[in-house]
Amino acid sequence: MTQSITSITALDNSMTFLMSLAQKQYRALCTQRLMAEFDISLEMVGAMRALQQLGCIPQQQLADVLKRNRSVAKRLVDNGIKRGLIEASKSDTNKKARMLSLTAEGHRVNEACTPVIQAISEEFFAGVTLQEQQQLMGILKKLVRDDVRVD
Repeated sequence: MTQSITSITALDNSMTFLMSLAQKQYRALCTQRLMAEFDISLEMVGAMRALQQLGCIPQQQLADVLKRNRSVAKRLVDNGIKRGLIEASKSDTNKKARMLSLTAEGHRVNEACTPVIQAISEEFFAGVTLQEQQQLMGILKKLVRDDVRVD
């Protein structure tokens, strides 16, 4: 007999509902710790990771990389700027483009939050074998679409 999670059979047997619930629970755990320790969200970590790897990029490229709507990316960037993690400048070649990069504080916070996220992930996936995690990663990569942006 399978474990009941919601006591609603249709929901307990819905892969998409359970996938969404697991993602929301993981986000809640991360956001709670990240807000308490660094005053940032999990989405801000994603933006910092992208800027860490890509360097100075246009805001539109950040939105594209994160698969986020432009308005959501703008709000995310504005919050990062307000916290002193991201800096914006004008593009030399495109007057409309806002170029983004990490500040020194952004680099520091990005590095400092890595072990926190790792600890949360290890706890979250404690009941899942490494092989199952690898299978899940493969499945998720097949499900994520390039043409869909999220809020």
